Amino acid sequence: MFKASVILVLMWSSGYLGAEMAARYSSWHMLLSCRFAVAAVLLIGFCMVRRLRITRAGIARQVGLGVVMQGLYLGAISAAVGAGLSPGITALICSLQPLVVAAVAVPILGERIGPREWLGLAVGIVGVGLVVGGKMNSGGAPWWAYLMCVGGMLALVSGTLTQRRIHAPESMAAALAVQCVVGAVIFWGVNVIVGDMVPPMTFDFAWSLAWAVGFATFGGWGAYMWVNREAGPMHASTLLLLVPPATILISWPMFGDAIGPWEIVGVAVSAVGVAIKLIGGRAHPGVLQTDPRRTPARDTEVRGPELVRE
Repeated sequence: MFKASVILVLMWSSGYLGAEMAARYSSWHMLLSCRFAVAAVLLIGFCMVRRLRITRAGIARQVGLGVVMQGLYLGAISAAVGAGLSPGITALICSLQPLVVAAVAVPILGERIGPREWLGLAVGIVGVGLVVGGKMNSGGAPWWAYLMCVGGMLALVSGTLTQRRIHAPESMAAALAVQCVVGAVIFWGVNVIVGDMVPPMTFDFAWSLAWAVGFATFGGWGAYMWVNREAGPMHASTLLLLVPPATILISWPMFGDAIGPWEIVGVAVSAVGVAIKLIGGRAHPGVLQTDPRRTPARDTEVRGPELVRE
């Protein structure tokens, strides 16, 4: 699980780095449209070879999730990066996703969160505020780019909560194939609207496209789904909090993004919030009672509060 966790952090970071790379060679919507089109063709071919089937109800579920998680989330994030928001700051804002999920899980999923976890949420928000405030004061990206990034993060939160509630039975490959088809339709539609229909025929664009398909789509989303199934959603979400420092460190030699004092202080404060959340992330006595034949990751986390009622 340690190796899978490292792969998830690195592959998820590659998505922000790929958005920065593509912004230098093409429009963000052109990269996303080509990325989803290529990924959809490969995944559909894989499903046909493996004879993986999906019902009409499953297609409808994944179309809805694809609009939110691929269209709104990736579209907003890529637009923010294209407007000048650095990949490190983008990753840091999006790292609030598991903390916001933990906060919203109380009224929506009925899960209990201890005081230490709430403290971790508050400290994490302070850390993000320090970094974002420092970047805005230093004359970075426009204010609406930060707003787009926050909106994309909230779209991912809503998609995550929906997935946890519906417990879709579709295979990972079939589900991702449908979502990639939805993403391709959405962003090719954007290409038509803005009149940008011809992809750049350059090696740089081809390399950024291969990076996005291989590392971000198959590597990032594939690793996230696998860790989520094997170790549970809380473990996978917590790992995403390690993405911002990894993204900032990798983008420094790749793109020359300077690491200033605000980033250092903000990442440090956010790391403290993560540590507090991890320490307080244990199940509270009497809340979850598991069968010894069941693993906590698969039953108490994946199935959620309904396990208690059984």
